Amino acid sequence: MNILVGFVVLLMGSSAQAGDSLESLMQALSSEDAAARAEAACRIGRLGFRAKGAVTALVELLSDASAVEDIDCDHRGWHNSAGRWETSPGRQAARALADIGNRSFDPLVLALDGSSWVARKNAAFALGRLENERAVAPLAALFSDAMPAVREQAAWALGRIEHPDALAPLVDALEKDSHDRVREQAAWALGRLEDESAVSPLAAALQDTSARVREQAAWALGKLDVRSAVPALSKALSDDEARVREQVSWALGKIEDKGALPALIAAMGDSSDDVREQTAWALGRIEDESAVDVLVKGLGDGSPDVREQSAWALGRIESSRGRDGLEQALSDADADVREQAAWALGRIADRAAVPALIRALGDKKSDVREQAAWALGKIADARAVDALGDALKDEEADVREQAAWALGRVTR
Repeated sequence: MNILVGFVVLLMGSSAQAGDSLESLMQALSSEDAAARAEAACRIGRLGFRAKGAVTALVELLSDASAVEDIDCDHRGWHNSAGRWETSPGRQAARALADIGNRSFDPLVLALDGSSWVARKNAAFALGRLENERAVAPLAALFSDAMPAVREQAAWALGRIEHPDALAPLVDALEKDSHDRVREQAAWALGRLEDESAVSPLAAALQDTSARVREQAAWALGKLDVRSAVPALSKALSDDEARVREQVSWALGKIEDKGALPALIAAMGDSSDDVREQTAWALGRIEDESAVDVLVKGLGDGSPDVREQSAWALGRIESSRGRDGLEQALSDADADVREQAAWALGRIADRAAVPALIRALGDKKSDVREQAAWALGKIADARAVDALGDALKDEEADVREQAAWALGRVTR
């Protein structure tokens, strides 16, 4: 039986690729095989507005939740519990309706009132992909739907449409919905709207009982990029969940407000490598010299990712106080750290770093040698002439090219 199903799908795929008519594809929407139905819907979507005659049949398919794996289609789906891509005929029908365009709009709005929650969810997904502002009110009405999956999809769709009229219902969902996935999606959507009036409810959501909601609220506040969010975000750096703290560090770096420095400097001692790495990035974004000492300490972190990000941040700050630590980092066991340290020394442009950078021209990794040549060109100190001349004979073309550029800077 499995061989027969595979054979049907193969014929379906090859004939469609050869130019199946809309009529034959519509007939396949009624196939007994779920994969064939899903592939037919996908191929109808590829026809775009030319498939307007299939709208009614596709709307009828929206309630089909049959799980399908690995169909021959550009629109994959989502990962199932086994880690494989999975979709359904109803999901592919929703995509096709969106690809057909606004001729699908009215039938999709009507489907939001249907008896099948799967159809309502898929209709909301399609309306989100259409991004038509006329869908805001009917989508917002779905926040009273009994099914959390429908409410979650409605929040996603409103975020896709990005219309200010969605602000109030999304805030209401964030504050009052009983399901954490709905609140999470509402926070995401509010970030997409980028309306500063959402700062207060999003800041309150940093105290939500669900870590996934708190994480998404932090992302949204970073997306809003408003300084008034800094106090709440700084406090959230003490969250119990590392993934929340990591997202908070990102948000504070995105906002680039110096008021976050005390909390971020303290977060460089976090127990999570990911949080320390993101915090080093945030400190580099803010570019304040008060962070130099903790970033120099970060060059000795047990995680190479943290060491690399600390080197990057020190280069952004451009303080000579970071030079000694960066010179030592040119001998790091990790090549990415050595490369980033060379870049940072070039940014700082302290002539005292020239001897260490000349030694780095002999690094076993070509990326490090190339970056050292760039740094020496940036500093433009005559002591590097001989070493750069030797680098013109490097086995790697990128190193030779960068050395030639650097020599031009030094000797001009």
